[in-house]
This record gives sequence, C-alpha cells and structure tokens, in this order.
Amino acid sequence: MILTLNYTNASQRGTVIITVLMLVAVATYLAVEMTYRQRIDITRTGTLLALSQSEEYVKSAEALAQYVLEQDLISDIKSNEITDHKQEDWPTKVVKPIGRGLVQGEIFDLQGRFNLNLLLSSNAQIQRLALGQLEQLLSDVGIPSNSSSNTSAVSIAARINDWIDTNDQPGTDGLESQDYLLFDPPYQTSDRVLVDLSELMLISGLSIEDLNLLAEHVALLPPAAAMNINTASDTVLALTPCLNIQAITAQRTQGGITDAELNTLVEGGGSYFIGGCATAIIPGYFSVKSEFFLLDAKSEVDKKTIHIHSVLYRPETLNVPDVKVKVILRKHLDPFSGV
Repeated sequence: MILTLNYTNASQRGTVIITVLMLVAVATYLAVEMTYRQRIDITRTGTLLALSQSEEYVKSAEALAQYVLEQDLISDIKSNEITDHKQEDWPTKVVKPIGRGLVQGEIFDLQGRFNLNLLLSSNAQIQRLALGQLEQLLSDVGIPSNSSSNTSAVSIAARINDWIDTNDQPGTDGLESQDYLLFDPPYQTSDRVLVDLSELMLISGLSIEDLNLLAEHVALLPPAAAMNINTASDTVLALTPCLNIQAITAQRTQGGITDAELNTLVEGGGSYFIGGCATAIIPGYFSVKSEFFLLDAKSEVDKKTIHIHSVLYRPETLNVPDVKVKVILRKHLDPFSGV
C-alpha cells in the first residue's frame, strides 16, 4: 500500500513538472513573439513617420520653387524687361539640411527643351519643321541605342508622329492603330498630345535605354508653347538651321537675348543669324521668356527618400498682383531608378 502511494505521488510530480515546463515554453514563445511583433510595429511606424516627414520636406521645396519663380517674374515686371535666362537665381540648385533630413531641389525650364507636342501644332510649317527636328534629335543623341535594331531615327520619329496625330495614315515606316491592334496584347495609338514620357514605351522600336537618352532633351507642353532661346541647350538649338550658336551662347552668359534682339533674329538679321542662310526663323517659334518649369526635388529622412518631379505653370502677366505659380502635375519617382 505504501509503495503504491509513493509511485502515485512520483507520477503526479512528474506530470506537474512536464506541465510547468510546457507552460514556461509557451510563455517564452509568446514573449518572444510579442517582442518581435512590437519591434516590427516600431520599425513600421518609424518608417511611415520618416516617409511622411520626407513628403512634407519635398513639398516645402515645391513651395520654395513657386515663391522663387513668382519673385523672378515680379522683378522682371518692375524692371520692364521680362526674360528668363540661366544667369537669374531660379536655376540655382538648392541643398538644405533640415532636422534629421536633407532636402534638395533644382528648377529646369521646360521651354528650353524640344516640345514633342509641336508635332500637333496648328501651324503646318511648324509641324513639318518639328518632324525634321525630331529626326535630327534622335540621331544626335544616339537613338536607337541598340546597334542591332532594324529601325532608324527617321522611322522612330515617324512612329512618334503617328502615335499622336489624329489620322490613320502611317508615315514612312510609321505605325498606326491598325498595326498595333495586331500586337499581343493589342492596343491603339493615343491620337492626342503626350502627357507623360512613359507613353513612348508603347511605340514599337523604342526601348527604356532610348527613353533615358531622350528624357533630358524633350518636354511635353501645349503645342503653342514657344522655345526659350535663352535656356535651350546647344543640342536643342542646333536643331534649328541658321542660328549662330556660338554668338547665342556667348550672349547668354551676359544675361540672355532680349525681345528686341529676338525680333531682329526672326527678321534674318543681327549677329545671332548666320548671314546668307536661306532658311528663315518661323515667327513665334522662339521666345525669351517661359511659363512652364520642372522642379526636380528630393528629400531624405532617416534614409527614407521621396523624389518628385513637379511641373510648374507661371502664366504670363504684366500685373504684379496677378503673378502666381501653379503646380499642374506632380509625379513621384522610384528612388532607385528615378522614373
């Protein structure tokens, strides 16, 4: 009887020990799991707060760009000489440490680039000029970049033109909706102005490498927007025949070409026009002032980056109270690829 009781007590004690060990194991697992989840929650919250703060920083760069452009136009109105050139303050890149982060921004004149939507200009003469200029630009920057490609700069220019024109007649080596409908998956041409450069990725023969080569030289503006001769690069200026680019570049370092000098150029005179050249400058094609600008802004807080491109519109006016800069497009870019 005594042996039986001792055996029973020992068995019960073993069961209790096993139960306690299981409870301790479960409690330990729960504690570790709770700690891990808490750490994840803290990290997630920190990331969201950093991104939110970075977003506000980059918007502050946008607000600063609007202010700078407004002050630039106000200053021009007061001086009675409205011009935009690279010797002014607005093109200066700004890098500013703020709190635990960094914000930077740079303004570019979109009217200093080749406007692809000129292909839809209401002026037939400008339409023809723009198509030839696009062919030359593609060739100058090395498009197509794939040497084994069976396409050429001329055929790609024709396909871009076919993509946005409103008719269904393909140009030389061009492609229209009836051609793209045979693709898998099928799609149609846009038949309207380009809004985002990524649309060109749908054009047969253009690669992402080609798009990267083209991006810094082109803009997507209303077809009526004139090119600013004071901010256009030499590559873009070279697309227009009869321009004395060396003289223009020299003058731009002194403050830019004035409206009166531009009028003389259009009339085929002055030092900025190559004497004896038979090709006239189309009136209204060039300007010395701009309305459309691009802000390239980036902010970083705790290694969390926000990168945006904002298109800023500053309507032309001669009345100081009416000076205003609007954000008409904001695009968040991939922090790694930049697109």
